[in-house]
Amino acid sequence: MIKTVHATIVVERDYPVPPARVFAAFAEPDAYRQWHVPNGEWVTNRFAYDFRIGGELLAGFGKPGESRYVNKGRFEDIVPNERIVSAGTMHDGDTRLSSTLCTIELRAEKGGTRLKLTDQSVFYDWETPEDRRGGWTEIAEKLAAFLQRDAA
Repeated sequence: MIKTVHATIVVERDYPVPPARVFAAFAEPDAYRQWHVPNGEWVTNRFAYDFRIGGELLAGFGKPGESRYVNKGRFEDIVPNERIVSAGTMHDGDTRLSSTLCTIELRAEKGGTRLKLTDQSVFYDWETPEDRRGGWTEIAEKLAAFLQRDAA
């Protein structure tokens, strides 16, 4: 029997750069590719990124040389420097792990940017909301490191 779990995950993080700089890290494919994968040992091995409303994204990632996990999605709404909404599915090989609606909100705050990520997902079989929260938390930290390197 297939188990389904519904969850809403919210991750918030402050960055010491303006919203335009955080937005650019999402909007520019070469920038996004550098930080969007959790786990410091994983890399992106397959990548297509059409950042516009209706544009599609595909990211295959895992250990070097493998694309075990594949995220396929579409951008549903983009408001520059304010909001990005995407919908997609995560796969492990031929197994669909989850379906997700993800909203990124950016707000100028305290001389920097407050990022609020809301992930509304249905998880199939073995992926869990805790796994996803951990992944998003790692990604938020990788974005911070990217923004710091990019500013140097």
